[in-house]
Order: sequence, then C-alpha cells, then structure tokens
Amino acid sequence: MNGCAAYYTVEEGNTIFSIAELFGTSPESILRLNPSVDPNNLEVGTRLCVVSATVQPVQCPPGSIAYNINRGDTLGTIAERFGTTAENILLTNPTLDPYNLRIGQRICIEQPIPELPDCKTRNFYVIRSGDTLGAIAASFGVKASEIRAANPGINPNNLTVGSVICIPLAPSPIDVIINVAAKRLTVYKKGSIYREYIIATGKPETPTPIGNFTIINKELDPGGPYGTRWLGLSKRGYGIHGTNNPPSIGTAASNGCIRMYNEDAEALFDMTPIGTSVRILP
Repeated sequence: MNGCAAYYTVEEGNTIFSIAELFGTSPESILRLNPSVDPNNLEVGTRLCVVSATVQPVQCPPGSIAYNINRGDTLGTIAERFGTTAENILLTNPTLDPYNLRIGQRICIEQPIPELPDCKTRNFYVIRSGDTLGAIAASFGVKASEIRAANPGINPNNLTVGSVICIPLAPSPIDVIINVAAKRLTVYKKGSIYREYIIATGKPETPTPIGNFTIINKELDPGGPYGTRWLGLSKRGYGIHGTNNPPSIGTAASNGCIRMYNEDAEALFDMTPIGTSVRILP
C-alpha cells in the first residue's frame, strides 16, 4: 500500500460502505487503494489504506487523538463523549467551522493526562466508546463483580471514555506471536487468530530478541519514541510500544523493541493482560 497516508483496521460489523462513510470517501476509492481486498468478505483485523498520500491528513499534536466526525455529531455530543467542552475542541482545531461539520472530517481531541488508579496488579484498561463492564470482563475472563470490587466507585451504567480502570489478573485468553522476518504481530484468542498488525523490529546491529517471554508491566503515554503505550517484556529493557516515527513501521528500525502504530499499540494494550505470553520468532 505505497502512497498511503491513513490506515484503518477492519472491526467486526464493518462494511466497505460504512468505512467509506467514516472517512468521507467512497467505496470505489478504498477499493482502488486496496486492489486485493474482497469487499464482500472483509476480514476483521485487515489493515486498509483509506486516504491516499496525495491527501494531507490532520496531524494531531501530542496529547490529543484524532476523531472522525460521524453522522449526527455536534460539537456538544463529541465533547460529552470525550469528557471535554466544545470550547476546548475549537481551541485544538482553530480552523474548524462548528456549523459545518462534515462526515468523515478528522479533528483532534485534546486528552487529559489520565490519573492512574492504584492497581495492585498493574493491569490497566482504558475505557473506549461502546464498552460495557460485562464485555470488558468477558474479554479478560473475569467477572464484572470482580472489576467493580477492584474499582470502588465505578458506575457500570456510566463508563467514561478515556478513564482508566484496574483489571484483576486472570488466565489470559490472549497469546501473542511476533514474526520478525515478516514484520507481523499476531494476536491469538483461545487458539484462533484474532488480530494481526504490521510492526517494526530491531535493526541488524540491535536485533529483536528471539524466544518466549511474558508481558510484565504496562504504561500509559510513555511519550517520545515509545508513543502512547508501552507493554514491557520479561526480557529486561525490551517491550512492545507505539512510536513517534510511523514511517518506520514495516521495517527493521528499532533498538530491539517491537514498534507499532500508536492506534494498534493502544488496541493491544487494552486487550492484553499482564502475564500474556509473547513468542518471538526469527
């Protein structure tokens, strides 16, 4: 997908038409950018090019995230969803016309630095739009009541997008396999492929370690070359993380760590408990 400026990872329930609407483009344009994709058989986890490099996407400043305007959105509803104000959104997007929001238009939402709860397990989860306590519990193999006990004061009927909660440790349904040669990170859920991501690996002079490891810590917004998420491995000094250098993804460019696009690292962070096994293949 050379000449691509923006990507989208297919999620369950997506169609080529819903993705096109999300980005304010056409299904035909997406298919031209992804000639090998079957629009009638979109596989969850497939990475699609949705914006050509000839179109300059919005580059959000550090401390903010990109959001694509959907049908029915207003500044007020967007602000409420992200726990901010319409005034703050306009400050972050000075050229935005609040009376002419276009479907697919990308804006930046300033994110407050999350206050980390005192998690004994150090196993954090960042609430996303559409989450329910039951769904979060099921994905980690724990009970909703256990999550409530680990997070006193949480309101299961009013989960705030972007808030951080503690997840009790449980046997992980997730396994991660990294193929250094293919520059691919594959997530297996209960033995079946669940997600697949393009990654960057170590340079020849600073290779990525090969072997079987586990995730031993997680950190929100480490910043700099580590991007928005860090998942530390049991191999001291190595981890899986985001990046401030997106063009390096797909190459051998790191000092041995596994780099991911920030949005991919965020998704992996949320689905992966501490204790998850990570197998790195040559």
